[in-house]
Amino acid sequence: MTTEPSHPDGALETARRLRLASARIRRLTREAGEPAGVTRSQESALQILRREGPLTTAALAKIEHVRPQSMGETVRALAEIGMVVKDPDPTDGRRELVSLTRVGRAVVERTGGARDAELADRISRRLGADERATLESALEALERLAD
Repeated sequence: MTTEPSHPDGALETARRLRLASARIRRLTREAGEPAGVTRSQESALQILRREGPLTTAALAKIEHVRPQSMGETVRALAEIGMVVKDPDPTDGRRELVSLTRVGRAVVERTGGARDAELADRISRRLGADERATLESALEALERLAD
């Protein structure tokens, strides 16, 4: 039988609630903008490239916490459907940088925009001004958790 560590400050219950709420929000927003023909891991890599700019496959793997080989497969699949390109790294010719194509950027922006709009609508409809302010102040802590 596995025992859970004790968290007298309520961190374990907070973690459970946050995980479940985050999963529900992801499902709701995913439905608002589902890119056709792109897996979740591929979409995540596209989102990272949009946010970070060109990266090596190894850097993408590190950000996503996956093996470089797995990210290599993801990048190859994205390149095959024209979402990313690989170019020589101008500072180190032994490496390649992965970057979004115009098509890849358009897909990411379209799906991200639809998801953001869906979540913004929910925030506006379901939360009062005080709750929106609380949510805004909690975002800094959530972003630190994510890093």
